[in-house]
Amino acid sequence: MISSLIFLLSCNNNYPNKNNSNTRSILKKGGWKVEMDLNGKTLPFLIELKEKEGKLSISIFNGKEEINVNHITQKQDSIFFDMPVFESSFFLKIVDSTTLVGNWVNYYKSDNYKIPVSFYYGESYRFSKEFSSETKNVHNKYEVSFSPNKKEEYKAIGLFETKGNKAWGTFVTETGDYRFLEGNIAGDSLFLSTFDGSHAFLFEAKILEDSIKGMFYSGTHFKENWIAFKNNDFELRNPDSLTFSSTNHINLVLPNHKDSLVDINSDYFNSKVKLIQIMGSWCPNCLDESIYYTDLYNKYNDQGLEIIAVAFERTKNKETALLNLKKLKDKTSANYIFLLGGSSRDDKPLDVFPMLNHIMSYPTTIYLNKNNKIVKVHTGFYGPSTSNLFEDYKKETEDFIKSLLLEK
Repeated sequence: MISSLIFLLSCNNNYPNKNNSNTRSILKKGGWKVEMDLNGKTLPFLIELKEKEGKLSISIFNGKEEINVNHITQKQDSIFFDMPVFESSFFLKIVDSTTLVGNWVNYYKSDNYKIPVSFYYGESYRFSKEFSSETKNVHNKYEVSFSPNKKEEYKAIGLFETKGNKAWGTFVTETGDYRFLEGNIAGDSLFLSTFDGSHAFLFEAKILEDSIKGMFYSGTHFKENWIAFKNNDFELRNPDSLTFSSTNHINLVLPNHKDSLVDINSDYFNSKVKLIQIMGSWCPNCLDESIYYTDLYNKYNDQGLEIIAVAFERTKNKETALLNLKKLKDKTSANYIFLLGGSSRDDKPLDVFPMLNHIMSYPTTIYLNKNNKIVKVHTGFYGPSTSNLFEDYKKETEDFIKSLLLEK
């Protein structure tokens, strides 16, 4: 369905003007299906279009995740909306009250990184409503191997949940998780997808007797093979063992989201337990971690906990980077400090953190005790899509913080 409709937009590349005010829309309200064209592969996800007092809003659904999009502008037969945290936007033409066609632009990649999209009203199945109720069984936990090419391989944990022909899950790697995936099982085929404004992920696989074998597509250019075997006992390496520091101390003087310099060795931070969160506003796992850290900060700040986020952005200038940090703080209602470590891909995190052997993941967290000594470095983040892993991580983190707060 995508290719025939995208031609309508390709004839006119004029995008809607963001400055035009919203008008009452002819678009039907309720459930819509979105299809993204990944060079011939279709990545679907479901949304709900709402209108209140003449203002449109959209909710995007991925499993248990709901993303609310409120920045929407419509003018005549054009409609524009940008994602609430990540620097990406949809530019669409209204074909009729039940159909939109256009492009999703991901500015983190480039201004020209576009994925064709089509929106259809009234479709409630993520992949297809024609799936048979006779489906292959999928296990809850798998040992997964991803192979970007014939020479490389990396491990992951596959976590899945099914009900009838519907499926949910995620993949957990040593650098984080693939957030909320949702899809269907059709006979011996498994389909999962997610779209969150940064990730555009599609998984297709065959369910075999003792394994699942498939392909992973990310955006328009990346794909890799994966194979999964049932293994309830499989674990990844301890995330506290992957990154280490050559010294006990750290020095940081960086601008905050208001562009004022902050020195973490100032009197304000003395005798406090500190978490330094190495992250970026473009990073979905960092968003999940920031939401959790907001709760953690609110719970333990009055006992002496400080959290300092150090962001490495992927923008063209410092002004845009600072605006993105403000958007993230507003989205998460975070009261802790956000500093700018770098504003572009050319800025090197190890220039700011030379004491670390490497930074293999966004996010990475450095723990400092009350004496400003580094006591642990935690790589990656297992977010809410990982279920029990997330709960275990929260308990371990809070127990460790409480032990640091009790130290003299």
